[in-house]
Amino acid sequence: MAVHADPPMLVRAARRDGFVRVNQPFCSSVGLGAEELARRDFVDWLVAEDRDLFTAALRNGAATCRVRHETCTGEPFLLEVRIRDQGGEPVVLCLPVTADADEVEVDAPNAEASVKGTLRKIARIVEEQNPGYKCSILLVAHGRFVSGAGPSLPAAYNEAIDGYAIGPNVGSCGTAIYWNVPVIVTDIQQDPLWAPFAELARTAGVAACWSHPFSTKGGRVLGALALYSPVPRAPTAEQLDRLRAAAQMTGLAVERGRAEEELRSANQVKARFLANMSHEIRTPLNALVGIADSLEGVDGEDASIPGSEVLLLRDASEQLLELFSGILDLTEVRDRQGLDKVIQLHAFIQQICNDLGDRARAKGLGFECQASARAPRWVTIDAWAFERALKLLIDNAIKFTHEGEVKITADVDDDRLIVAIIDTGCGIDFARLNELRAPFVQGDSSTTKRYPGFGLGLALSDLCIHALGGKIDFAPTEGGGTTVKISLPLHAATAPAQEPAPALRIEPSHRSLPVLVVEDNPINSKVIERILERSGYACDLTVNGQEALQAISAKAYSCILMDCQMPVMDGYEATRRIRMLEEQSGQHIPIIAVTANALAEDRDRCLSAGMDEYLKKPVRPKELIGTLAEFAGPPTIVE
Repeated sequence: MAVHADPPMLVRAARRDGFVRVNQPFCSSVGLGAEELARRDFVDWLVAEDRDLFTAALRNGAATCRVRHETCTGEPFLLEVRIRDQGGEPVVLCLPVTADADEVEVDAPNAEASVKGTLRKIARIVEEQNPGYKCSILLVAHGRFVSGAGPSLPAAYNEAIDGYAIGPNVGSCGTAIYWNVPVIVTDIQQDPLWAPFAELARTAGVAACWSHPFSTKGGRVLGALALYSPVPRAPTAEQLDRLRAAAQMTGLAVERGRAEEELRSANQVKARFLANMSHEIRTPLNALVGIADSLEGVDGEDASIPGSEVLLLRDASEQLLELFSGILDLTEVRDRQGLDKVIQLHAFIQQICNDLGDRARAKGLGFECQASARAPRWVTIDAWAFERALKLLIDNAIKFTHEGEVKITADVDDDRLIVAIIDTGCGIDFARLNELRAPFVQGDSSTTKRYPGFGLGLALSDLCIHALGGKIDFAPTEGGGTTVKISLPLHAATAPAQEPAPALRIEPSHRSLPVLVVEDNPINSKVIERILERSGYACDLTVNGQEALQAISAKAYSCILMDCQMPVMDGYEATRRIRMLEEQSGQHIPIIAVTANALAEDRDRCLSAGMDEYLKKPVRPKELIGTLAEFAGPPTIVE
């Protein structure tokens, strides 16, 4: 691998009014001077086909991308671009992409994530510093060698050493690790430490080995770095200094790499735990909420169930759902990575206001939602985080306002979207603002507090807005109350291509066909059955995907309500098999997921499997029946 003392390099702000530092090799490569480069935005120097790629990398917070820079000759110059955000001003470092870039690219996530990938890079660097020598890095685990890196040594040599037990006289590295001291062997064929490996070394073309152990900051030995000479010789003082420095660097890299791998493993465990917890809690919660709704509906028929007790049951289940959803969202948003999509901004905000406006008006409050015509119609944004933050902040405004109004405005200011929630409520204690933005901290923590809640709203909305690259500011409203102002980067978009809705191919005469319910939990199955029958839908019940396939082969259905996590065959596999069968029949039966899998990616997983819609548990009767009416037609009339 060639070594370039001064490879072509450009460092500059993304905008033209920023600084530019460019070296002579870069200017020579593109045929342009520093002053000329500084007169245009960086993106304007890219070939047209790559500009959207770079813009998307900026928008999504990517650390690196590859683009082609224009040159004076018209031949594009391929660059690896590393992007860093300096207080809202993106700065880019540009390096040429060479033939061996895949080996040395420091920002490649997979290489960075791998301890062995890092060790290979270190070994290459050591070999570059010592032309003609070969470098090997060995780790130790349970008293045995673990091959770390030996990029220039024969594969047979590395395989023979891997798993070999270390000891007080096992070669250079084994002895160095065992005693935690450097071991210098000037002639492998004559040194007794190497007696068991002399022939292996001869075949590998190495004649001298200088080994230095490396350890954690706490002194625990992690392995050894070895430098092999092709001829018998002793190291110079300078070579020993470089060997010691390389070993220290390797120890730091291994310690950090292992810590990162442990963190990734812990995050994976946490993600699995959250998914399982979400499913296991939402499943019985669906039954609890469904039974409460059902009991409320029959209150007049069953005098033995007082209405107040039914309402208490429903309110308790709603509070439990609110607490659980808040905790799950709080954990999920911290690990969330840009899941952007194009939305129609005005309609999106208006729908959120419509969902909450009835609550405000029921309290006798004025409620208004205004979106400026200056705001673009279509924007790219993480819709889940945006919606969650707005709903929480508007809900808080309604909760703490007893008279007057709540007003929501949306406008644009200097390429940023500004959403304000203005209320005439009781105000906020600004001296405690930072404290109130922490989870489970409430404005009134006394034993006589007036407002129910769990203290998650501000913390969660703060995290959501931060995930969007924005900020939240609080100010007193003139005359009393609070004004919450959200400022977000504005990413205008074009209207997405209209995807034709799938033809459901259900004849009007077939709308009276029963609904197939695929649900393994008997309580939830009964709750859904009761909701359907009360609404005029007949239904059949199955407990897994295999039974569902058997049912549709024997009988026609207007729609399928599909659970996802079931024994024998899950809902995803059942849906895929149904869609394969339909490729031959030309039919399409609507499949609606009704699932306790409620993490952000679960909806996409359901739709990717072939389902038409996604409802997460606990599902409300109105929501379930409304979705059924959309996909399977209205229910039959109950006499």
